[in-house]
Amino acid sequence: MKVGRNDLCPCGSGKKFKKCHLAEPLVLPILGQLGPPKPTIPPHIWTRIDERVRQERFQEQVRIATFGDVRPTIHWPDYKGYRLVVVRNRVYYSKKWKFFTDFLFEYGLARFGKEWFDEQNAASPAVQHSLFRWRKMAFAYMQRQPQQPDGSFVGVPNGAMAAGNNFYYDLYTVDDNGLLDDDLIERLRRRDQFQGAMYELFVEATCMRAGFTIVRENEKDPNRKHVEFMAVHKSTGQHVLVEAKSRHRPGVIGQPGARQTTPDFRFQKLINAAIEKDPRNPLALFVDTNLPADRALRFYTPRSRDPIIPSKAIAALLDRIRKDYGGVDPYNLLVLSNHPQHYSEDDKIAPGNHFSGYISHQTRVPVYHEKALFDLINAANLYGNVPTHFPPLRDSQVA
Repeated sequence: MKVGRNDLCPCGSGKKFKKCHLAEPLVLPILGQLGPPKPTIPPHIWTRIDERVRQERFQEQVRIATFGDVRPTIHWPDYKGYRLVVVRNRVYYSKKWKFFTDFLFEYGLARFGKEWFDEQNAASPAVQHSLFRWRKMAFAYMQRQPQQPDGSFVGVPNGAMAAGNNFYYDLYTVDDNGLLDDDLIERLRRRDQFQGAMYELFVEATCMRAGFTIVRENEKDPNRKHVEFMAVHKSTGQHVLVEAKSRHRPGVIGQPGARQTTPDFRFQKLINAAIEKDPRNPLALFVDTNLPADRALRFYTPRSRDPIIPSKAIAALLDRIRKDYGGVDPYNLLVLSNHPQHYSEDDKIAPGNHFSGYISHQTRVPVYHEKALFDLINAANLYGNVPTHFPPLRDSQVA
């Protein structure tokens, strides 16, 4: 029924509709009436929340500064008696992993496969894979350490243990943060190709720790030479081609011959071979000098630290390369690195690493974001930072 303005109001008041309910403000019913006002969060609770957020941010900053800009380790300490560890899209589990390094050694063996392990176990020591020998020496070394009340063995890593830890952590980092290339795995399994593939793995892990994503080329294309990969800096978008070269030495990492007492400092030919692959894009070049610790100390120790003046050997190398290219550096970044743990085969504490990074300002192809190159240098210095313990779960950190 429609009620006109001058009709009597349907409420029965005797007044016209326009002077009764039509003149009153419209009030719509509210669905779900609100109850009493909710209590406000006390200030001390907000303080605890803010403190926890600051704590977690600080811990994340420390983690990235120590291990690089990679995914945190995803694990669960106890599921029906098993510890679970997630690596990309796979779950590994065991009842025996007390330390993160325990997991790394079993994870690495799983990635290489039982068939590979059985082949190495049956082979004579003279032809065994370097990684298998490191594993064997590392386990023997740990068995000689004092046993802890919980049954574990704890000791400062010797050369073989450090070499194994570092390699497996690189393998885990690349696998967990990208796509571990099947061809690279196959090269790592092969004794004669292990050294070069291991250094390429280090370089790839370094790029990931520096906040880069990896873009692989189609290496089956026969029409052009291929670098190891392209890397794209996530925070700036800067791309660089990446090349990795490792100097082979007689009697070292599966190479034939006897070890040299004073291995040389000649790397120019190795560098030139990498530079010629693609002159049209920015290039980050990594070179493994593969020197024993005493020779590395001589090669890497700068003549001055303030200001930085490189050693005579490095300065001469940089000058020769620049002269070869008409006074222009054919790279944007050159990283010389040395990881001598494999030279040590006794119970002495593992020798330390050396590295030097050089960013060119006289290069043939400029970069627009130099920060990307600085991040690569900083990440190269993180090699050897391998977590011993599993990280605490976030829930266990709540106050």
